[in-house]
Order: sequence, then structure tokens, then C-alpha cells
Amino acid sequence: MTPTPPRQPKTLLGAITQAVQTVQAKVNFSQLKLKPNARVPELWVQDAGADKADIYPLLGDRYLLGRSSQSCDIVIRNPVVSQVHLSLMRDSSKPGILGYFFHPPFFLKDENSTNGIFRGKRRVRTARLKHGAVYTLGPVELAAAVRIKYIDPPPWYARVFQYGMYGVGGVTALAVLGVLIEWQKFSVRPLPASVQGPIVVYARDEQTLLSPNVNRTHTEFKDLKEFSPYLPKAVMASEDSRFYWHFGVDPIGTLRALVTNIRGGEIREGGSTLTQQLARSLFRDYVGTQDSAARKLREAAVALKLETIYSKDFLLLTYLNRVYLGNGAYGFEDAAQLYLGKSARDLTLSEAATLAGILPGPNSFNPVRNYEKAIDLRDRVLNRMVEMGMVSQEDAQKARRSRVQVNPKAREQLESSIAPYYYSYIFTELQELLGEQLAEEGNFVVETALDPKMQATAEASLREGVATIGANAGFSQGALVTIDAPTGEIRALVGGTDYKQSQFNRASQAIRQPGSTFKIFAYIAALEQGISPGTAFSCAPLNWEGQYFEGCRSGAGSLDFYPAVAQSENVVALRVGQQVGLNQVIKTAQRMGIQSKLVPNPGLVLGQSEVTPLELTGAFSILANGGVSNRPHAIRRILDGGDCQDRKNLKTCREIYVAKQDLPQNQTVLRPEVADTMTDLLRGVVQNGTGRAAAIGQGEAGKTGTTNDNVDLWFVGYIPGGLVTGIWLGNDKNVATYGSSGQAAQIWGNYMGKIVR
Repeated sequence: MTPTPPRQPKTLLGAITQAVQTVQAKVNFSQLKLKPNARVPELWVQDAGADKADIYPLLGDRYLLGRSSQSCDIVIRNPVVSQVHLSLMRDSSKPGILGYFFHPPFFLKDENSTNGIFRGKRRVRTARLKHGAVYTLGPVELAAAVRIKYIDPPPWYARVFQYGMYGVGGVTALAVLGVLIEWQKFSVRPLPASVQGPIVVYARDEQTLLSPNVNRTHTEFKDLKEFSPYLPKAVMASEDSRFYWHFGVDPIGTLRALVTNIRGGEIREGGSTLTQQLARSLFRDYVGTQDSAARKLREAAVALKLETIYSKDFLLLTYLNRVYLGNGAYGFEDAAQLYLGKSARDLTLSEAATLAGILPGPNSFNPVRNYEKAIDLRDRVLNRMVEMGMVSQEDAQKARRSRVQVNPKAREQLESSIAPYYYSYIFTELQELLGEQLAEEGNFVVETALDPKMQATAEASLREGVATIGANAGFSQGALVTIDAPTGEIRALVGGTDYKQSQFNRASQAIRQPGSTFKIFAYIAALEQGISPGTAFSCAPLNWEGQYFEGCRSGAGSLDFYPAVAQSENVVALRVGQQVGLNQVIKTAQRMGIQSKLVPNPGLVLGQSEVTPLELTGAFSILANGGVSNRPHAIRRILDGGDCQDRKNLKTCREIYVAKQDLPQNQTVLRPEVADTMTDLLRGVVQNGTGRAAAIGQGEAGKTGTTNDNVDLWFVGYIPGGLVTGIWLGNDKNVATYGSSGQAAQIWGNYMGKIVR
């Protein structure tokens, strides 16, 4: 069959275009050389009986394929193939949805061939070529049929994007299905009655309150306009800038939170809207308290249903009336009266931004407990309000210069709490157990492990020790932690000498070098490797990784573990650490509860890597308990304050968390013989070593620790099978002191002598 002659162009531009395409098409494929890794479409042509296909890079926009060498760009010497069998034309005007990723497609057209073009057994006249598509020239049943294949794989990032979209679509579909199923399980009309209650914290006796539970009259406004006009704007700027845009769940905020959490490797943002927070607070029984994906799904279902039934203004009003703002205050009217001594109707821009700013952590960031932090958060809210066009730059600047007047009665009330450092730590642990957002919503009853008498003795002992000894020795601060080793319960925790002057909790937040107290991990690692405590190590000076360490202070030629530990000889501990390996020392410390970053260099053995007093004391508690670990914890139980038959009787409240059930119990970390041998070594420290000032005649064992220039002074000791106490002394600004670890041991002895007798 004679091929259809090409159409003559009707315009000058058409003639030029056809000429260019003809030149581009007339390619000598045998001499064509592409750059390495060049990605161009290819046509694979395999003649009948050929071992492999011929490959033709498709660089131009138009090709003819057939038996004629004069008319065709790709010539196939096969009688089944017509003189001009087919044409290939690139259509740059149809890049497709993923045109940014893929080449413009080629279209195949049958040029009135005799034997046709087939896709399987189906004859085709025209077709858009896709990667991997296979066609035959002539029916597939013919033995002489020619096979052609189009190759144009998308780049890896296009495939990732494509499959990612499939994944997003699948997850979205499952989420929608889950929401629809959950939708039928609850009702949002009418809203649950307001059940308000603070976070009530009890000592272990279930009677002593750590903070006064003041009963206040709860006030709710009936109209959004009753609040200061600045307040709704400040709240939206702080918590949900797209409140009037989204439908209860903010996909942008959720995606941002997801990316932030993935990058950080931990949960840093929740991405919850105001409606989701309201859903979680009002429907706690249905939504649940577990920090899980299932809870998030239920939370989203409630939020979507709330947005379907109620107006945005009503939901915002409900949020402003009921959100928990710390210290038993629910809603902004209660919070304004508590913290500022005025109505939420009368809040200035500065005051509204201050109250909105404390929403992420009202118990910790309110202007009474931490004025500086509250002001910093206020300024962030003001900046956000300016960015959103809610207030002018001039008004925001004026608000920044305004001092927030704190209600003096609130300060008196909050400072009247017993064990303030212990009380503040409770909220850190509460967030770890329930999640940050849920923990701040209140209406919980928390039973702690606090021993009020022990706590009072601890506070007095630390305060008196710093005041008397520290005045001459040059240190002004300290921290003390007491843990019941058999249970892991924190019986006392003191984070400083005066909570009113400084709310920084040095027991749980201060990262300090532990000095020689850290040597225990090198000796434990050695004992676990079968090295006898009677093995002598040289006292000669040591060069290790370019660092020079002096020999033993005693002048002995060599020492075994007993005198080396008692006298805290550095060079012996270093040689022990060198023999067992620094990585093994780190693994031992981490297995015993040290979570702070540890650097594998020689200084590690001598305590150059920083830890908190709480985690170091927790590690020693494993030795006190014969090698068995119970995670240090301050919270024994968490009860739902909104689900009590009688709030005065804790037994009638629903349990959310029980440490004895939910925490790992009695996990063996060290072999008993290793723990007992290490205890014998540490007894020598108290009996005839650097910790003699800690002796109280109860079989106590412990370890002193001092860093360079006496910056940090430590003693961590325990009564086997009983209490373990860690004490740190020093200055907040890492200033050198004139003291010694023996003074920490002295305070330890004074304190422990009072509580164990």
C-alpha cells in the first residue's frame, strides 16, 4: 500500500516547523552519542528471529518507521512491515498531570499499513505511548511479526511522588472511613455539662495536698462580645490561626506538626485545633486519655461533628469559657481574676496576649510562677498578631513595653504550697505519661510518692547546709533527691534552696558533670567481664588519646579496686575503663538509667559527660536494690477528677494510670553478685575513704565526686535494700568553689541520719 504523502503546510510558519522537524528526525542512530546518565525516550525494535532489540533514542519530535530507507527514519527490513508503516509524533501541548516530571508524550499512528499495528490481539490506529508499552507490527500470530517497545521511565523522585500520593490517598480514605464509623458512637447535642476541677496533687498519705485546693466560683460568659476584643484574637494567634478557615481539623497544621515531629525524632507539636482541644476536654470519656493514633482519630471525629452542629462563634465562646489555664482556673474569666485580679472583659492587649501565651503550659508558664517566661510567650503572641494583621505594629510595641501587674493574692496562694520543687516536677512527669496537651487540661487527681516529713527534712537540710557550709566554701545552690530503691518511688526532691527566688529545678533539670561518682560504671563493667576486684592496676601516670593523667595520690605502685574506689584514685579508674572499653562503660551507664548524652573519651570515666542529679541517683538505686531496677517515679496514680462518685473519696474515682501496673517492675539489670561486690567497694568509701562524713552506722555505701576547680560537689549514697539519696552542691553559673565532695557527704549524713532513725 502506498503511504499517505505528508500534508503540505499552508503557512510560512508551518513550512519552517516541518523543515525543522524533518532535520531533527533524520538522525544517524548508529553514530548518536548521549551524555552519561542522559534520560531520553527510547524505542526498542526487535525483528523476528533477532537475538536482541535495536535501540533508537527519540530526541526529535517526529519519526517515520517502515521498510523504505528513503522515506523512513527507522528502517525495518521485514516483508510484514509496510514501506511507511507508522509515525511517531511528540505532542508538547499534552504533558499530563505530572508534566513537570515526565517527557511530553509520543503518539503512535498507523499510516495505512497493510498488516496493521497490534496491542496484543487488538488492532490500534492511534495510541498514546506509555512506558513499557509493547506493540507488534502485524498480527501477533505471524511468526515474522516485528515487536516494538516504548521506554521512558519516570525519574525516581517522580515515582516517589506518585506512590506517595497513592499512600496519602489511601491513608486519607481510611481516616475518613474511621471518622464515619466513629461518628455514630457519640452525640454532641447537647454539650456535656461543665465539669470543672483542678489538678489536685496528694502526697502518699492521700490526705496532704501539695498545693491548696481553693474552691472558686466558675464564671462563663454568654456572648463572645463580653470578652475583651483582644482576647479571641490573641487565642487564635497563639493556638489556631486558621480557626475560621478549617472544618475542625486543620490539614496544614497537622502536616506541619507531622514534619516537625519527624525531623525532631519526637513529639514536639500536636497540630490540634481549638475545636479538637474542645473535643478532647468535653468528651474525655469517649476520646480517651492514651497518647495514640486511635485517640487522635476519635478526637478528629468529635471535632468534625462539633463543627457540623455548632457555629464557629459558639465553639470559640465555649473554648474561652472552659479551657484549663492552670491552678484550678477554667476559662479566661477565672484565669483573669486569679492571675491579674480583674475581669476578662477589661483585659488590655498586653494582658490578653499574656493569658493566651500560657495556654501550652499554664501550670508552668503563668505569670505568678514564671513571670519572665510568661512575658516572653506574650511577646511571641503579639508578634503573631502583627503578622496576621490583627493589631498594628505600633499597638504591639506599646503592649510589649507594658508591665503585667500580677495579682498579689495569687502569688501568696501559689507560694503557700508544700514541696514546690516536687510539685513542679509532678507536671513534667504528668506530661510524659499523658502527653503534653492532655496533661494541661486539668481535672485530674494525682497521688504521689511524696513523704511530707522526709521532704521537709530534705528542704531544711539542704537549705541549712548551703547557708552554713556554702558561705565559707563558695557555693550557693544545691539539689537533693531521695528514692526508695525497692519501688523506685521518689520520696523527696529539692531543686534549690529557695523556690520563691528561683523556680529552676536543679534536681531534674540541671545538667552537671558528676565527677568521680561516674566511676562506678567503669568498675561495674569490669566486674561484669569477670575482672576480680582484687586485680591490681598500676598507679603510674597514664597517657591516653593524647591526654596526660597523673599517677595515684597515695604514691603506691599499684592498687586493686578496694583502695582505689575508697580513695577515688583517677588513674586506676582510667585503666579499668581502658581495659573494659569506653563503649562498654557507656552501655553500662545507659542500662542503669543514664539518658543524657555520653561522649566516649577518657574523661568520661572521670565524669566529664553531664547528667542530672535525678538520673544519677536513679542509677545508684539499682545497686541499692541488688541489681534490680524500678524506674524512678513521683506519680503513683492518676485519677480522672471528672469521674468520681465522691471527690473527697479517691477510691470512687476512675483510675487512668497506676505505676505498679503500667511501669516495668523489678527488672534485673545487674547480676546480684556484681551489685553486692560494688556495694562492698562503696562501703569502703564511707568507712575509710573520701565519704567518711556520710557515716551514720546503717551499713551505708556511696561515692563522692568533684569536678575541676571544685565546680560540682557530689555525694550519692544508699542504705542497701532501702533509701538512696543523691546530693549536688555548686553554683548556677559553673563558678569554682572552695568546697569538696566531703561537704556533700556531710549534708548527706546529717539528712539521712534524721530520716532513717
